[in-house]
Amino acid sequence: MPIEEKCCRICLSEEEPGNPIISPCNCTGSVKYIHLDCIREWLEGKKHKKCTPFVNSYIWRGLECEICKAFYKDIVTLESGKEASLLNFDVHEDANKHMIIESVTNSSSKTIHVVNFSALSRIKVGRGSQCEVRITDVSVSRHHSTFDLVNIDDK
Repeated sequence: MPIEEKCCRICLSEEEPGNPIISPCNCTGSVKYIHLDCIREWLEGKKHKKCTPFVNSYIWRGLECEICKAFYKDIVTLESGKEASLLNFDVHEDANKHMIIESVTNSSSKTIHVVNFSALSRIKVGRGSQCEVRITDVSVSRHHSTFDLVNIDDK
């Protein structure tokens, strides 16, 4: 039986060093495989970014395969057994203390908020305009919660 050649469905190239071919969805046959860098670049085009001095918010719409409609997981396991993230987002350059908040929904969208605690020690989360992390969902209060950065050494 011949060995199946893995070919990326986006760039049509074979596996390259440092750029493994993965199967991130339920597709079969010749469209099953895709380079890690190719899918990352494709998902980068679906990313919307809103940055403030305190919070960077990233929203990916339609995180699903355009062929089989399976939802992409944000972490994939490579053949080597290592894990790799499909989604790229930045932490503030000066943020030595930060928190990552993920908004969980039942849709094919994903929202990540990266909070910079180097600039402030308290953030408000909610629907309201006074909140640093804005979550536009009717199930979220105008001021839903507050997070405080507490230094354990100061107690």
